[in-house]
Order: sequence, then C-alpha cells, then structure tokens
Amino acid sequence: MGGGVVAEGDVHTYYEDGLWKNRVEGGRRASNTSPRRVDAVLAGRQIARKRRVGHFVHTPEGEVETERDFRPRVPRTDHGR
Repeated sequence: MGGGVVAEGDVHTYYEDGLWKNRVEGGRRASNTSPRRVDAVLAGRQIARKRRVGHFVHTPEGEVETERDFRPRVPRTDHGR
C-alpha cells in the first residue's frame, strides 16, 4: 500500500495565492487546485461525496459561504417519544 496517512476530515474549498484549492481537514496540502472557482467547487464536492464527509465552500475572504453534508443519514430511533 502507499503508506501515506489518509486525512478523514471535511473538505474545504478556499482561495489562496491566486488559486482555488481543496483541502481535507487534517491534510497538510491541497488535494487539488484550479484557477476557476466553479471547477474547484465541483472537485471538492466530488471528494466530499466520495469520502462521505462535509464540504465547506469559503469566500475569497475566508468566510464559509455554503456547506453541504454527504455523511450517511442515521435513522431516528426515538420510538414515538
């Protein structure tokens, strides 16, 4: 196997140094980069969906603009309470 450590956190799409980037929480570097925001957002969404984690898209200023959750839904078991 590759021997690398796989980060298991949410995916963040953000702008830095003139590029849009995707990084998994816990990872040291961006998973991928793009000069176009739309391409980075789509790539980040695909990564999050595959990993079944959250995807946060940030504005160029760093604020969270949108959030999507791709975690599996857990059925409620409140038994009528």
